[in-house]
Amino acid sequence: MSDVLMFHFTGIVLIVLIIRFKSFLLRTDKMWSVMFWGVIDTLPHEISHWLVASITGGRPYGFSIIPKKRVSLDGQRYIWDFGSVSAYVAFYNAFLIGLAPLFLLIVAFFVFMNYFNYMPNTWWSILLFYFILYVLIENSIPSAQDIKVAFSQNSWLFYMIIGIVTFLGYKFFDNYTIGSM
Repeated sequence: MSDVLMFHFTGIVLIVLIIRFKSFLLRTDKMWSVMFWGVIDTLPHEISHWLVASITGGRPYGFSIIPKKRVSLDGQRYIWDFGSVSAYVAFYNAFLIGLAPLFLLIVAFFVFMNYFNYMPNTWWSILLFYFILYVLIENSIPSAQDIKVAFSQNSWLFYMIIGIVTFLGYKFFDNYTIGSM
């Protein structure tokens, strides 16, 4: 077996160990572990919300990646809030702001396709590759609150109407060229 294949296998093992270790540490409720994983697992997620809110006119006014412990909705247990972005949500940007972390999948795919064009094929580089992919893919999962924001304000309806009008416009004007009248 070549060294490169062994490095890739080790990278996959690393991801499994990170997932297990993270879940163990978060169950212990130690503040240092919550802070460490909160930053790693929250920063790209919240930055994606912030960027999309900025681009779509949401004018973000609050950004936090400091974990906070709060009582769950049923009042039976404590849960962690790892971060938040406050922005002005309207019908035209709620869907995009809420589902902004999904754009991290595009970044992860770009990294996957281009990483080794710029980085050497060594053990540390391969482990870094898998760690970067883990962080991007883990952060790309929208939370329950993200889904609520995305489907508030009838934003999904706004984008569905734009999609239908664009499709119909494309189908209607597909047969016409400038100067053919």
